Amino acid sequence: MNARLASGIAAIYLFLSAGAPLADAKPITIERIVAKINEEIITLSELQDFVQEENKKIRGQFTGKELESRLREMELAALDLLIEKKLILQRAKDIDISVSDKELETAIQVVLDRNKIQVNQLGSFLAAEGRSIDSFRGQMRQSILIRKVEGREVSFRLSVSEQEIADFYQANIEKFRKGEARRIRQIFFPVPKKASRDEDEEQRAKARAAFKRVNRNGKNFALIAKKDSEGPASARGGDLGFIKKGEFFPEFEKIIFSMPVGKTGEVIRTRAGYHILFVESKRSGKITNLDLISGNIRKRIFREKSAKRRREWISELKRAAFLEVDFNPQVNSTGAKGSFEALFRDVREQISFKLVAVQLLKSSDVIGREKLFWTYGSSRRDERWESDMLKVDDKLFLGIDDIDGLKSIHREFINPDPATNLYVYEHNYLLPNSYLGKVSFADLIKEFSLSPRKKKIALVTDEDRVRLEFEVRVEKTRSIVADPKEIK
Repeated sequence: MNARLASGIAAIYLFLSAGAPLADAKPITIERIVAKINEEIITLSELQDFVQEENKKIRGQFTGKELESRLREMELAALDLLIEKKLILQRAKDIDISVSDKELETAIQVVLDRNKIQVNQLGSFLAAEGRSIDSFRGQMRQSILIRKVEGREVSFRLSVSEQEIADFYQANIEKFRKGEARRIRQIFFPVPKKASRDEDEEQRAKARAAFKRVNRNGKNFALIAKKDSEGPASARGGDLGFIKKGEFFPEFEKIIFSMPVGKTGEVIRTRAGYHILFVESKRSGKITNLDLISGNIRKRIFREKSAKRRREWISELKRAAFLEVDFNPQVNSTGAKGSFEALFRDVREQISFKLVAVQLLKSSDVIGREKLFWTYGSSRRDERWESDMLKVDDKLFLGIDDIDGLKSIHREFINPDPATNLYVYEHNYLLPNSYLGKVSFADLIKEFSLSPRKKKIALVTDEDRVRLEFEVRVEKTRSIVADPKEIK
């Protein structure tokens, strides 16, 4: 910890045996402070206790660089959660909200009932987990208090009008359409991108031979597909399920939706290889009536509003607080710093990262055109929202025109927490929701702090599958680093 911080927020606690001879003195324990939130602190041991169980799980599942990455992501997310918790509890004092004993007892009884535990069994149950009744009651009281504060500051201030429901329905009408669909089976012979002419000809010959067998035994398409097809659906007799318009390349859809039911199409060549298609059945299209889904739409809009309002509220709390973070995840045994440098942000500034371009670096080489979507949050298990799916063009690219069609919260990130990431996924009929990696806002902030005059920053996901380009804008601020004079 540097001298400026040492004089500012660092604290050292010495635990020595009072009056004991020097030779018998207990070891000195130095407690390091990793964050200061107004007049409260978060210590390194507090953070370590908070992530102890998750740390064990991650270490049991990963090794090497993947282990380091997972631990780093988890520790940053955990620190951010602890900071949020401190800020919310401080807000509870400011607005004079508390939890009565009656509220606490009611909540505890709900937990007991849910877990089918009697009151007299609670002590032994907690002891088995290494907890005491007092600590359990304290944690319960804090949880209730946080929910009450969030309810007052977030949920109680929100509503969803009938007009909003109707507008959402009209704007997403195709999502509520059980459109015309064809159930397709295929026999597929893939051709690698760099295949030689002989390799290509070999696969084409296989496709022609399979096509002849299908024509001779039309009713056995599934059996022939299961035996001959080299595609991922061969085990299912080539069954791709029901295909709707907009899910395949236009030239593919033209064939699929023009073929009669029960008929087999000619051999088709695409960038992926050779295909033989069979239309097994069809389903007519129909739009679901608004009355039947208005309740679900209301819940979805309310969830989106709540998530957005909570993010804004937490950002407001952070901007109004004196907040300092001094934490380098993954300090190794030799004391070397990890890859994430300490960031002392002036929380009154506003820096935004606007997503302006997405490039899919590697194609999955399946017959449907890839769609991309991304989620934002602290972990893949705790997604805060999900973007709409966008189709990449023939060059596997999404430009500003495509991305600008999304809501601003799906493409523009103002004062993002370093612990958050963008998780990118691909959706294709044969590879639904395939994970393509993540981009860390900690890396974005660090990249900008090293070159604050940059107008654009491009990063590749940790899986090396997608390149994302962000436009950077800083407003009402002097620097991304707080003025040393302001740190007292």
